[in-house]
Amino acid sequence: MTLARRITIRELLAAQGEAAKIRLLAGEAGLDRYIDHPRMQKPSLAFAGFIEHLSDYRLQVIGQTELHYLATRNKQDQKAVVDAVFNLRLAGVVVTRNQVLPDIILQAAKRTDTPLMVSEYSSSVFMTNMMLYLSQRLAPVAYQHGVYMDIFGLGVLITGSSGIGKSEIGLELISRGHRLIADDMVEFSRRSPTTLVGRSPETLRYHMEIRGIGILNIRDLYGAAAITDTKRLRMVVELVPWDQVAAEDRVLGEDGETDILGVNIPRIPIPIRTGRSLAVLVEVATRNQLLKQRGIHSGEDFVQSLQHKIDKGG
Repeated sequence: MTLARRITIRELLAAQGEAAKIRLLAGEAGLDRYIDHPRMQKPSLAFAGFIEHLSDYRLQVIGQTELHYLATRNKQDQKAVVDAVFNLRLAGVVVTRNQVLPDIILQAAKRTDTPLMVSEYSSSVFMTNMMLYLSQRLAPVAYQHGVYMDIFGLGVLITGSSGIGKSEIGLELISRGHRLIADDMVEFSRRSPTTLVGRSPETLRYHMEIRGIGILNIRDLYGAAAITDTKRLRMVVELVPWDQVAAEDRVLGEDGETDILGVNIPRIPIPIRTGRSLAVLVEVATRNQLLKQRGIHSGEDFVQSLQHKIDKGG
C-alpha cells in the first residue's frame, strides 16, 4: 500500500518555524493549505505576467530579485501581476531576508487568505535547508507486511504468508544478537532513487506478536541493544513452502528482485519445512548478500568452475 505525502503550512510552521526563522505575517485562515512537493518555486516569471506553470501546491519563495523587478513596473502592472499570482490560492509564500513588502502583496495575501511568511535567511540558504526537510517529510511511503530486522548491519525484510512463522524467526534472530526494527507492518520511505529506509509505525514500535504468547515489548525483554529505529533496506527474504520451490532452485538458489516504490531490492526465497533452522538460514543468506555486495558470487563461481571441468572433459 502506497500513500501520498503532504504537509500543511500549519504543520510546517510548527516543525520548522524556529529552525528556518520564519514567522507568519498574514493569511492565518489558510494555514491548512498543504504542500505535496519538496521543490520550491520563485515567482520571477509570474511577476512578469507568465503564471502558467506556477504550482499552488508548492512553497513560493520571494527574494530580493523578485521584489526589485516588481518595483520596476508601474503601480497598475504591479497590482495586476500580484493579484494574478495570489488568485491561484497558493499553499504558502515566504519572503526572505526580512525584506519590507509592498503593501499590494500584503493586501493580496489577506484578501485570498494565503499564508504569507517572512524568513531571516537569504533565499539560497532558506531553500537549501527547507528542501532537506521537505525531501524527508514528503518522501514517498509504502507499507509492507513482514518482520524488518537489522542483521549484520543490513536491513532485511522477512516476508511470507500469514502464520508461516515470520515473527518467530525474528524473535530467534533477536536472541542471536540481531536487532528488531518493525514487526507485522513496516513503513518504507524512498529517500533517493535507489534508497529505501524502513521503520515501524509509531503505535507498533518495539513490539512483536507471537502466537500463543501475545504482544511482547522487545525493548523491555531484551534491552535497548535489541532494537533500532531505522535502516536502509538491502534485502528481502521470502519464506515459501518447500513444495513451491523447484528442485534446481533449492540447490543453486534463485536470484530475484522485488519492486518497492520503484526501487529494485534483491529477493531471496527460502523454502521452509520442519527441521530447518530458519534463523540460521536467514543469517547465511544475509552473509551471502554481503559477499555479493563485494562482488563475490559463490553460486556463480561454482557453476563456472563446474562448467570449466565439463568443457575439459572432466
